[in-house]
Amino acid sequence: MARPRLAVSVLVLLALCPGLLASGQFWDFLGYTQISGNADHSRIAIARPDLAYRTIQMRVSDEAIFLDRLVLRFDGKGSQEITVSGRVSPAAKSFVIQIPQDARMLESVELWYYRESWGRTPKVSLYGLRKTTPEIESAAERGDNE
Repeated sequence: MARPRLAVSVLVLLALCPGLLASGQFWDFLGYTQISGNADHSRIAIARPDLAYRTIQMRVSDEAIFLDRLVLRFDGKGSQEITVSGRVSPAAKSFVIQIPQDARMLESVELWYYRESWGRTPKVSLYGLRKTTPEIESAAERGDNE
């Protein structure tokens, strides 16, 4: 009796996530920070600053945070400030940001937020979609394993 319920549950979950299955995209873990109630900003150092990313995704867990802005710092060659001015909650699942200028190598992301009295301190994790090159795509299509 448990097997049919499990199979139905898996099928329902797969039906709710068609974008994940169709895209074949894998999000790289970039880093995380635990939000402090004593500060108004935090910095996440990127775990792989040698890779170019075209999109980053921010996921919040435990408590919602009200973000003022993000500052993306690029490979020693400038930064980009993104105004958010909104609440990001665990229920929203994620906040996706397209990196300007196609794709760049990130060094860090600064989060500027409003201090609140949280029951549990929020945790913010960053994930990134890498820039794909034509050489990588054509090798994948051919099935090359180098």
